[in-house]
Amino acid sequence: MKLNIVLLFFGLALVTKAHAQSSADYLVTSVTFPSDYQVGDYIEFAKATPIAVGASGHYEISIAYTRGNIAAAATHIASSKHSNPNRWLEAGRINNNVYTANGVNFTVDHNTSTRAFRIRAINTLGINTNLKVDIKIRSINFNTSFSTYNITGTETQSVNLLPMTFDWDLIVGNTSIDGSGKLAIKVISNGNVGIGTATPTEKLSVKGNIRAQEIKVETANWPDYVFEPEYKKISLDSLEQFISTHKHLPNIQPAKEVIDNGIALGELNKILVEKIEELTLYLIDQHKQIKALQEEVNGLKK
Repeated sequence: MKLNIVLLFFGLALVTKAHAQSSADYLVTSVTFPSDYQVGDYIEFAKATPIAVGASGHYEISIAYTRGNIAAAATHIASSKHSNPNRWLEAGRINNNVYTANGVNFTVDHNTSTRAFRIRAINTLGINTNLKVDIKIRSINFNTSFSTYNITGTETQSVNLLPMTFDWDLIVGNTSIDGSGKLAIKVISNGNVGIGTATPTEKLSVKGNIRAQEIKVETANWPDYVFEPEYKKISLDSLEQFISTHKHLPNIQPAKEVIDNGIALGELNKILVEKIEELTLYLIDQHKQIKALQEEVNGLKK
């Protein structure tokens, strides 16, 4: 009997301890905006206390609300590290459930210095009634506590975006097979994305082959200027001399430069069109010359 009581007490202690630990990781609350709220109005409602002098600040904030024909829910990610400037930034959204297109009234802001959270109005859709926003915050990393309060105000300035992470990577593979996983995607702090490479130097760097049904490249100054009356194309004699000297066409990258630096597809396509249009003009000129010579020959035959 005593053993059963001890085991029961031990089990209750474990449950109590588990509940105490999880209470620091979750906050469920709500805020209510008045019926006449305006875009920019906000309610600051809570503050977190991460560990490791603030380095563990990583939170998932979910909100849900209804008003008339507006029924919306979203989940945002907020991240803050040790030693951040005192400023409000808009948390990125990883999920958005809306009833009507663009039917979103609120976003989530996070102060990276105070670790505070607020709900900010970005729309006033729906019928003219008070609007309750249900909120759940989950600490993804370690957190010691949440404190709640209610501060209202209006944000008159634009709010910059809050980075979700310093960098991010996706490593894939089969854990039942010996060997290292393979880096599939790497995103670094300047926004560059690498596929198969950990050091992307462009907005998208790919180490490997690409296969697509269609690639659209935007480019300005398309070379129809070749057909303008004032355009002066190089003479064939000068072109021959240039090729003899440089071993490539004018404005076309030499082979060594392409090997060392690659090619810009948009610029290359533009130059190739320029060369095709110049070639067309050369052919038209030659056709005129041949036609004139043919007429001269026909005249001599008469």
